[in-house]
Amino acid sequence: MLESLKGMTVSLRFRLVAAACFVLVLMLWVLVANSVRLLDDALVARENRHLAELQLLHNASLTLPLVERDYVKLTRLVRQLGQQKGIVYIVLRDASQRIVAAEGWESARPLPTPMDDFSRLPSEAGRFDGMTSLHIGEREVGSVHFGIDTRFLREASYELLWQSVAIGWGAFLLTVILLSVIGYWLTRNLRVLQRGVGALESGETTVRLPVGSNDEIGTLTRAFNRMSQALDERVEALKKSEARFHAIADYTYGVEGWFNPQGRLIWINRSVERITGYTPLECLLSNNLVDMLVFDKDRKLALEVALKALRGSTGDNFEVRLKRKDGSIIWTVINWQPIYSPTGEYLGLRVSGDEIQARKEAELKLLDTVVELRRAQALKEYYLTHSNEERSRLEALLNVMKIGVLFVDGSHRVVYINNACRDIWRLPRDENLTGLRDSGMIERTGHMRKEDAAYRSHVEHVLAGEEVSGAYEIALQDGRIVTDISALVPGEKPGQFIGRVWIYEDVTRQKELEAQLIKLAERDPLTNLYNRRRFHEEIERIIADASRRKAHAGLLAIDLDGFKPINDEYGHQAGDEVLIKLAEEVGATVRRNEIFFRVGGDEFAILAPDADEEEMVGLARRVSGKISDMRFLFSGRDVRITASIGIALYPRHAASSEDIIARADSAMYQAKMSGKNRYAVYGEAKLH
Repeated sequence: MLESLKGMTVSLRFRLVAAACFVLVLMLWVLVANSVRLLDDALVARENRHLAELQLLHNASLTLPLVERDYVKLTRLVRQLGQQKGIVYIVLRDASQRIVAAEGWESARPLPTPMDDFSRLPSEAGRFDGMTSLHIGEREVGSVHFGIDTRFLREASYELLWQSVAIGWGAFLLTVILLSVIGYWLTRNLRVLQRGVGALESGETTVRLPVGSNDEIGTLTRAFNRMSQALDERVEALKKSEARFHAIADYTYGVEGWFNPQGRLIWINRSVERITGYTPLECLLSNNLVDMLVFDKDRKLALEVALKALRGSTGDNFEVRLKRKDGSIIWTVINWQPIYSPTGEYLGLRVSGDEIQARKEAELKLLDTVVELRRAQALKEYYLTHSNEERSRLEALLNVMKIGVLFVDGSHRVVYINNACRDIWRLPRDENLTGLRDSGMIERTGHMRKEDAAYRSHVEHVLAGEEVSGAYEIALQDGRIVTDISALVPGEKPGQFIGRVWIYEDVTRQKELEAQLIKLAERDPLTNLYNRRRFHEEIERIIADASRRKAHAGLLAIDLDGFKPINDEYGHQAGDEVLIKLAEEVGATVRRNEIFFRVGGDEFAILAPDADEEEMVGLARRVSGKISDMRFLFSGRDVRITASIGIALYPRHAASSEDIIARADSAMYQAKMSGKNRYAVYGEAKLH
């Protein structure tokens, strides 16, 4: 049922009727809405005129009796006015707002708020409340409050609306019927064509349609008949060609497959079921043929080869393990070549595969046999050329060494590993590792290395042909640092190598000592500032860099005023406290690109790359102010220090590191000799 409705909704006839009905409904809706709006406007205008007439009537009939206070007449007139058709109530009040007469309204009830226009009447209101002011000349003598029944307005609108809707529905139904009949008549020949196309889709080989007219549809029908005849001929030719193709391809012993340019399998012969257990249909319907057929450990390599093949390359003798439907593994060899159309268009890839399980098993057995023979031969030669005692001594020597030793033969299998190597790589001492491939060792220890991928790349580079490798540092996850060195082991003949030896050394302690020595060599132990040695290295580097870039550099030479009396009077511990606090305070003032040094007992320096005179003067002002603000309390006394600072600039004052140091010292001594607690720029008489 749902399929029938769905087919009807997509037909041309349904769309034609639906479009016409939509336009008709839209126009009817606009027409009804406009009619109701016009009626409402006309009724409101009419009632506004009636309101004006009623107000004139009130003024004409009630004003004079109200002035004369003829209450009998007023009561009679109000009763007559209240009995008019459509009047709900009427109330007459005098100038003092006292009710004089009323009809249809209780005097005790408050009067509603009057409205002056019917257009302001709410749509749901059933009554219009109005008011007429009674005047004689300019004087107001009273007012008339009245209510008009407005239900007839809504009734008129509803009546017009329902009549319009009824007319619209009639027009809509009549239009649908007429359009359906016209659409059915116009599309009768198209349905014939549709049935013909459906017959072709269902597989009928000969479809001919009757030609009922000479119009466009008749021309289309004749073209369809010609196309059907040509298609019959092509299908028959293709069937014969396909039969020959399948006779050859399906009975080929090896697997033959065709992949489109996007890598999707579009054909495969029956031999795939013999080799893998999967039917051709299962292979064609698979969303991921590599995951279904290729053994887990070979998938990455298989995907890489497949990507290269799909780019148009040719390849052969690619050995890969396939996973059979029953879970077993079988070795196959794959060959492939691109397929092109007669016009040169790339159509995809032809892939051929043959089972080589028996050959591979023989190769593996042969390889194991060869390995065993080599091991036996090596042991025989070893025992023939060396005594058991010497072998034991050698093993004892290697096992007491702190350096790890690993021998690997030419087949990349472990021949010997000492205890130090086992300890470095956390391998059990009682486990027999002889015969294990070096790749297996790398896999087992991969989790210990911080950068395992880099280490694997290093090993591949060494194995690619380095006879003797340089030391390579390996950072481990537990914080240790291990170095390795590798060398080929020469055989009896020149140029022949029987394996490779790997030497591992734990250099963690050595690295820690090197770092401590570097720190001691570059840092002042008291203040942790860079020392004089690092000062000369940095100034040489900064001057060379500034010379190369045609840039500027600045140097502050700082000497403390009054530091020696603190040492003499309060002791060296007090002096050390001053130096430590000064290093902290001034160090917090120095910017990131400026370098702070302690070059002597109470002598300091600051190097500032890319700094001009204004920046160096600002730096000197900050440093001098920071030192002057420092306070110390020794033996209950408040102690202060100041500093004399000299400024020298490169290349303005000096062309080398020695010269700029001398110029800065000269400016510093100038500041000190001029009264201390000052800073001076070299070559300028003005002091700050």
